[in-house]
Amino acid sequence: EGTRMEDVEVCLRIKVSDGASRVVTKEDTEKQYENTDDMSYVEKVIEDESGKPQDNALLQCWQHSSPSKAVLWVLGRNDCFMHMHVATKLFFEKGYDVYVFNYKMNGHCRKKGWVSDPHYNSHCFSGDFNVYIHDIEQSLKIIKEHHNYETTLGYAHSTGGPILVNYLMHRGDDAFDGFVFNSPFLLAHTLAEFALKNSMVARKLFNSYNDMKVGVATTPEELKDTPVTYLGTEVVVSSWSARIWSMHYFDWATRPLYKVPKTLGFAQGVTKVHINLKKVFDNKDTVTTKPFLVITARADDTLDSKGTVSRADWIGPARTEVELNDATHDIFLSNDKDDTDMVVDMVKVWMKNKGFN
Repeated sequence: EGTRMEDVEVCLRIKVSDGASRVVTKEDTEKQYENTDDMSYVEKVIEDESGKPQDNALLQCWQHSSPSKAVLWVLGRNDCFMHMHVATKLFFEKGYDVYVFNYKMNGHCRKKGWVSDPHYNSHCFSGDFNVYIHDIEQSLKIIKEHHNYETTLGYAHSTGGPILVNYLMHRGDDAFDGFVFNSPFLLAHTLAEFALKNSMVARKLFNSYNDMKVGVATTPEELKDTPVTYLGTEVVVSSWSARIWSMHYFDWATRPLYKVPKTLGFAQGVTKVHINLKKVFDNKDTVTTKPFLVITARADDTLDSKGTVSRADWIGPARTEVELNDATHDIFLSNDKDDTDMVVDMVKVWMKNKGFN
């Protein structure tokens, strides 16, 4: 009683381990690129007509010798495929081939040398997600040419949600039989909400400064003498990304371990998709009539799960919505392995119910 805060000494303990408790280890991640008797791994570069490396996309392909089904996996912003523990249980064991779409400036694109500014990882230079339509079309062409699959699913996480939805609004859903959306970016607490209310103002602002970076991190004063420079740019380690890496190993060259600022080009792209999606809903139309699952969590540390669930109604009527309590933004990368296993089981039940097993 009467103790002042400045008289209180706080002791913080940091646990340092050898990573033995990781859900996904370095060995697990590296092993996913090895060919086996039953499955091969190949990469397909999808070049843009601009001829600029920054406009290239990459399709990672895991293909069985005798497949029956396929899934097109669309990454989130600043994401990479580090989900072999999920893909094995949901897809590989069910005869699916897995195709991971690394859209422009994201995922393996930086490792390929196509991203020159680390702060532009996942940046959309045009400010329009229509630039990804051609790349998805080419990805689906590669999938179709490889095999006449009985079933093709679409999977998308976070920003991958509006990217895939935008494709469906422009090209339709004929190439797919159903969809799984993992915490899709559907009108959360971002500039998109402002833009929906003030679309003309936002469009003029964003179109003028697509390359502007918002929220560039600076090196803490205590570390000013030892800044980290990567690709000629000062970067700051992200505690959020480091937490994920501590439990689910990923190659730093494919997913940033540093803080990546948002850009107005990215915000503009997301905004346009939301505006067009709302028009579809207001016109009492649908993006797809195919069955789809939206699964998210109240503990989402990036988006507002209430917005995610409510905006799922805008996509179509054949929806199944699951709102978890304890899971991270990427529900498959939770800190607790039991949580991840539960989510996988839930998605498996939905797939079985819809005939996708």
